[in-house]
Amino acid sequence: MRVIPIVQAKQITGTLTQTSKMPCKSYSLPTLACHTGFKMAQIEGSICASCYADKGFYKMYANIILPAQMARLDSINDPLWIDAMVSQIGTDHYFRWHDSGDLQSVDHLIKIAKIAEQTPNCQHWLPTREYKMVSDFLALGHKLPQNLHVKLSAMYPDKPVTVPKSLQNIVNISTANVHKAKPANGFECQAPKNNGACLNCRACWQDITVSYAMH
Repeated sequence: MRVIPIVQAKQITGTLTQTSKMPCKSYSLPTLACHTGFKMAQIEGSICASCYADKGFYKMYANIILPAQMARLDSINDPLWIDAMVSQIGTDHYFRWHDSGDLQSVDHLIKIAKIAEQTPNCQHWLPTREYKMVSDFLALGHKLPQNLHVKLSAMYPDKPVTVPKSLQNIVNISTANVHKAKPANGFECQAPKNNGACLNCRACWQDITVSYAMH
């Protein structure tokens, strides 16, 4: 691994994001680059059709946020991207992939797995609707590091994730649902009760089903 100074790392990968709710830094990509998510966004009633990353502060400050997201998207192909991300994550104990956007390819997941391997003291949470990319990653013989927690995200509110057979009973793969009605299908995210903050909860980094209130 090549040690890259933080200033240079930021130039390579773009800066990391820090959302108000999360107890850690994250990496934000443009939703228009989502593969499955972009298709789902065209379907009325789907979760992606009401994506939080296309409204609120994301929309209010789109003239600043979108160019930064596009730059991060381009940076993934940089040969120094892995080392630069490792430098930026540093000694952090938790990290989230992606507060906006999603996996771009199997190669992208391979790189994220390598970053997790090189930051063993950091727990990585990766929510994704790219089930096939995860399946292809495993089919190629790759393994998820023990500190990389993949959560397969639901497509519709109040409809639990249907886990493909190829991803069933795989360590570090769990699901994330979204609910409008109660009871929630899975551990109910407590953030809405805490002014939108995670506080001490780290359920998203555990191999359990979590359910988020539709927002």
